[in-house]
Amino acid sequence: MNYDYIVIGSGSGGAAVAARLSEDGKTTVCLLEAGGKDRHPFIHIPVLFPHLLTNPNTTWLRQSEPVPGLNGRPMYFPSGKVLGGSSSINGMLYIRGQAQDYDDWRDAGNDGWGWDDVLPLYKKMEDYQHGETDAHGAGGPIAVSDTLPSNESSYKFLEAAVATGIPRISDLNTGDQHGISTVQGTIRKGRRDSTARGYLRFAKNRANMTIRTGANVTRILLDGTRASAVEYVDNSGATVTVQAGREIILSASAVGSPQVLLQSGIGDGAELKDVGVEPTHHLPGVGKNLHDHLFIHLQPRLKAAYPTLNQMLSSKPRMGFELLRYGVSRTGAFGLTSTEICGFLDSTTQDGRPDIQINYRPFSFDYSPQGAFVFHPFPGGTASICYTRPKSRGAVSLVRDNGATRLAIQPNYLDRDEDVQGMLLGYKRLRNIIHTPPFADYLEGEHGPGAQAQSDDEIIEHIRNNASTIYHPVGTCKMGHDEMSVVDDRLRVRGLSGLRIADASIMPGIISGNTNAPSIMVGEKCAEMILSERNR
Repeated sequence: MNYDYIVIGSGSGGAAVAARLSEDGKTTVCLLEAGGKDRHPFIHIPVLFPHLLTNPNTTWLRQSEPVPGLNGRPMYFPSGKVLGGSSSINGMLYIRGQAQDYDDWRDAGNDGWGWDDVLPLYKKMEDYQHGETDAHGAGGPIAVSDTLPSNESSYKFLEAAVATGIPRISDLNTGDQHGISTVQGTIRKGRRDSTARGYLRFAKNRANMTIRTGANVTRILLDGTRASAVEYVDNSGATVTVQAGREIILSASAVGSPQVLLQSGIGDGAELKDVGVEPTHHLPGVGKNLHDHLFIHLQPRLKAAYPTLNQMLSSKPRMGFELLRYGVSRTGAFGLTSTEICGFLDSTTQDGRPDIQINYRPFSFDYSPQGAFVFHPFPGGTASICYTRPKSRGAVSLVRDNGATRLAIQPNYLDRDEDVQGMLLGYKRLRNIIHTPPFADYLEGEHGPGAQAQSDDEIIEHIRNNASTIYHPVGTCKMGHDEMSVVDDRLRVRGLSGLRIADASIMPGIISGNTNAPSIMVGEKCAEMILSERNR
């Protein structure tokens, strides 16, 4: 079987690439997805996304190696395993990042990746609720809508943050994020708008588009220095090979993309030999430069007179009412993103470039051993911070374990003191907010182990023992021009022809915020570059 283009992974970047390449109705595209179709009802009802994060039918249930900076704790490391990838299981926040994030990419030698270069791509992919503006586009495949908070405590948190000196802004996506606001989400009329819905819903009906689910890619085959074919195992256990006449685009995530390359013999030659994989192309940067956003919660317990979503989620009558409301009007708590209030600030209080992200949700929870949310029986909220520009770096690699080769993820969180201090400063700013009126008027006290953490050393120890990933891994096939870069600024794998990468793995540095929207933009950028080169 031969196709012009083979796209590996149907997530945020892959769906965008495949749909755009097939738009002419003639170019043949084969999209390979290891997971199934996006039929699970919880995918489409926004508030139920936590149930997807531990479901093996929708999610890769990966776990990291023990992390020294987290006092030896391993980290649950999920990603989407379904049409739409992680855009089908995430919290639906639409955050582009700070303009300087992209200008940093450009200034490092990646031509065409500055803020002014990528803004038109963001506008192209958007269907903004309020129509086209200077900052947003309309008519694109992905809905971008404002979300109104479902609970009074969210508004009070916003007011308290402003009272501490954080400016209130109306839009977090103009390139200047400094401030706090209600959020925008990838939600259309109360339903999740994943890339499976936005890009593939129409593309799948094109005669030149083939979508194969249950296709677990094992390796990319090389003909000399050209990537020529993809091998995968289907649901029956049979091995299938498909040929690429023009190019292969790898979009399997910041974990899956380096895994496929390493299994194909593309990586550090000496390291591959050590684990029993025959090297086919020496590229030492594959899997390196892994970094991620780590976040820590501060959970305010609220007075009984101020119920939050905890009561709705634990009460059958209230749940029934909200379900009926959602079924009739697609409104209410069931149609909201994972976060209702979001802000960005400078941890040094100098009003410089933001390096702290703050979120607030009007519910509180503990994590089960499997990583699921267990909601508290009392009124509570969850305020969180993450340090948005971490310096710590880890790796995705293959290791030998009991005579077998397996995937190993070592995110190396809090390996650098800058990250520790950033998290500490952010946590103290967060605590200041919840103890500031009008939110403080609702506050009964802090819940959980964080309440006992008062000194800097106690807060740092609390962070090491309780912080978790916010599911934003990037960088493992980084774009650049040094010897540890994996792709160039046209997303071509260095030293090979016919192979590009289009997902969060190419980001040389993480953007300030959630990574779904930037990953879709990368897919749009990849398709645009392929089409422009082909037309030339």
